[in-house]
Amino acid sequence: MRIFDPNYRLIATHERATKPGERQTHHDHLPPEKLPGLLLNRDDCLATATEIGPATAQIVNTLLDDPVLDRLPTAGRLVNLRLKYGDQRLEAACVRALAFGDANYNTVKGILKTGLENEPLPEMVPAPPALAFVRPVKELLGSLLGGETWN
Repeated sequence: MRIFDPNYRLIATHERATKPGERQTHHDHLPPEKLPGLLLNRDDCLATATEIGPATAQIVNTLLDDPVLDRLPTAGRLVNLRLKYGDQRLEAACVRALAFGDANYNTVKGILKTGLENEPLPEMVPAPPALAFVRPVKELLGSLLGGETWN
């Protein structure tokens, strides 16, 4: 396919699409800021995350393993946080997010924005075991045992 301007000068030549809805894009025809998003792939994203650190790789892996949604753009944005905050801060923020069980881009970004990545993690105090029921068995199962009900 050839594209001409109004003065019949050849502007570009593209391969013809073979399927309905298929696009044939020349990378040099795109604005430079749009090109990284088009070229992003799972393997490169995971390799970059592994280069940053194990916690970042774990979060990116979690995002990419979503069976329902394609979270590649989100994983790409997470990895690109290294450009603004650096590898060490990003890895520390991912460690903190994982400690709270929230492997989410918005959580990591919020941690970095507020500077909480180096704050000590609060100690998790386990709940004491229950030693007794609040109500006696006769009161709870009174109707089954032939006694009074509790309500």
